[in-house]
Parts: sequence; C-alpha cells; structure tokens
Amino acid sequence: MENIAKKVIAVGEKRYIGYVLKPCIDFKLLKKTGYIVVDEESEQEYFVALENIKKIDDCLLIESASVLEYVGDSGEFRKKVLSNIGEDYGRVKDYVFERRILKKIVTDKCEINARFICDHGEEILFISFTRKKKKFPRAKKEDAVVTIMEKKEVALPAVINLSQSYYLGKVAFKTLLGMNNELIVKEGGKITKQIFDKAKKHNRLNELFFIIK
Repeated sequence: MENIAKKVIAVGEKRYIGYVLKPCIDFKLLKKTGYIVVDEESEQEYFVALENIKKIDDCLLIESASVLEYVGDSGEFRKKVLSNIGEDYGRVKDYVFERRILKKIVTDKCEINARFICDHGEEILFISFTRKKKKFPRAKKEDAVVTIMEKKEVALPAVINLSQSYYLGKVAFKTLLGMNNELIVKEGGKITKQIFDKAKKHNRLNELFFIIK
C-alpha cells in the first residue's frame, strides 16, 4: 500500500520518530485525512493529518513531533465488512486511493468499490449494492429485502430455463460468492464457462442472472 512502512522524520527535532502504519479515512467523504504512525520507541500509535505533513518521498517529513495526536490502537484493518442485509464480505486488508480519494476496499475475500460504503463504525463497515444511503432505517431495510425476494421468485422459471450461452461474455456489476464464501466472480469480471460452471456447482445461477449485464 502507498506510503506504508515509510520512516517518519520530525524536522524541528531532527530525529527519527517511527514509521507509517496505515491511512486514516473519512468514510462520509471517502477521502484520506492522514496517517497512523507508530512511535518506534514507545510503540504507541499517533495520528498525523495531511496538512501537517511537509513532504512524502522516501520518508514522511513532519514539522515537529508536536503535531502527532495520540490515538491508541485504531484497529482499522480489523474492520468487518457486511452488507446491509447481513452478507459477510470478510475483513479489511487494504484501501486503494487515487490521490486522496478512496476508490475501493480490499478484504480477505474480495474487492469492493468505495461507492458502495453506506455506513461505518469502529468495528464494521456496511455496504449496499442498491442506491447509496448514509444510514438505512429499519423499515426501509426490510422493504429492500422484500423487493429482492419478490424479484427472484417472479423470475425463477426464466432463470432455470436459460442456457449457458445467455451468460457467457456478459459482465458482473457485483461480486458473487459461493456457499462457503468462495469467490465465483468479482465485480467487473466477464462471465466465462469456468465461472458459469462454478456458479452452477454452488447453486448460484439465479444470483448470477441478476448481477450481469
């Protein structure tokens, strides 16, 4: 990941502080706000805002150690990623940025476009593959689940009768997992015979039908 493990130097004190551990993110704006750095002597974690960084090259330069804010253990890369209907997408392993903008999250199971993040807490990131919401009230969440179920039930006979040729060459706009959370196809992946056979083996052809275009 970009800038991770780079040395942190305090120019004012002319000394080595420690190293960059991970980025900090404003999930409402989907923007990087700074970094968590580790003081190598005390092994404590501190936050440094982007505006307090003088330069980043082979190392990260800050004006003074006084700009560091103590945060303890933020646990960012242990966050669980769940959909707003309870599907498990693993734990965060990495974040991918374009400049300061968060573009996607990488878990131990898949990669997810950042635009699908709809809410977050200290331990969990929530995602939604429907229209993005900052929060999802209980009534609306239940309505959304009912709508999805009804759509599948109505379309079920047509899906069962579709041949392999219908799927081949189409593109998935959502990641699809199998019975044991095994990856069948990633978001943006083209459907091949191998992917079709895998979806059939995991009894996921119905779900595959609704995420291809």
